Amino acid sequence: MEIETRQITLWFDDDHPGSLAGVTGILSRHGVNILAMTAGGSRENGRAHFVVDRVELAFNILQNHGYHIVLEDVLCLSVKNVAGALHKSLQLLAEHDINIDYIYAFAQESTEGGMAVIRCDEAARAKTVLMAHFKGLWR
Repeated sequence: MEIETRQITLWFDDDHPGSLAGVTGILSRHGVNILAMTAGGSRENGRAHFVVDRVELAFNILQNHGYHIVLEDVLCLSVKNVAGALHKSLQLLAEHDINIDYIYAFAQESTEGGMAVIRCDEAARAKTVLMAHFKGLWR
């Protein structure tokens, strides 16, 4: 299971209908698969986070299209789809004084698991803590 990865964070200077579709269209045309994403903002500005299968290619393409983007280290957890599974991971991080900047997660009712993308202040140490307690927490 891959736990540590990088995400693309992208800022929109002018967030309008179609802004996000423009980005996803560019990625689609270049064969980049979006594994997870979240987006938010206002009409004046917006921000989106993407976990993709081909990070370097996506980064270069979006940069060449003039988008303001950065790469950030994140943790991607494949969690069991049962009550409390995500809580156990978050509690472990709290017990080790690791702060979470933000998280986005999803699960599908028809599967045994879901995914959580976590941006925290100490990704390497968080990975060590979570991997030490891997058995039984994740799928």
